[in-house]
Amino acid sequence: MNPCRQFSLLAVLLLGGLVVGCASIPEGVGPLPEEPLARADVLADPEAVQGQEVVWGGVIADVENTRDGTRLEIVARPLSREARPREVDQSEGRFRAYIDDFLDPQVYGTGREVTVRGRIDGIEEGSIGEFDYRFVRIDAETVHLWAKRPPPRDPYYYDPWGPPGYMGPYWRPHPYHWRYDPWRYDPWYW
Repeated sequence: MNPCRQFSLLAVLLLGGLVVGCASIPEGVGPLPEEPLARADVLADPEAVQGQEVVWGGVIADVENTRDGTRLEIVARPLSREARPREVDQSEGRFRAYIDDFLDPQVYGTGREVTVRGRIDGIEEGSIGEFDYRFVRIDAETVHLWAKRPPPRDPYYYDPWGPPGYMGPYWRPHPYHWRYDPWRYDPWYW
């Protein structure tokens, strides 16, 4: 075999390994079910899907600890291929996950992203504020808490030690284009 062909084949295999390694599902959450079950399917016929395994995720809306464990109320969001909830403004609704363990509300707080693996345990009547609501109840086997996402970068911020190609170090969108910055050397200021 041609040495150049061997090298290109090796490069393709290594690149493929890196791509597969970057898109890994957390332990305990995977593997994902072949046919994902939607909340609407469960509400339509809860008896038919009782006990089916699901992997759902979203953002925590409420945490309640009881003697039997913890109840998480989660605003459902579509999952990425890593099983992490996407940052989108759409939801199929809310569901409640019941865990037989204590989860600290300071850690599993409102707004944190989680992915839940468990089995459908029916429908539960509840409310969101004064609005009556039907929650899908999940008996959770695994709850994966995702790390907080970094804050978005300011597109006009320049870090002189950062990657090249950004705008000048002190330019900001401002009516006068220059804003006073006490750390900026200005020969006319002194």
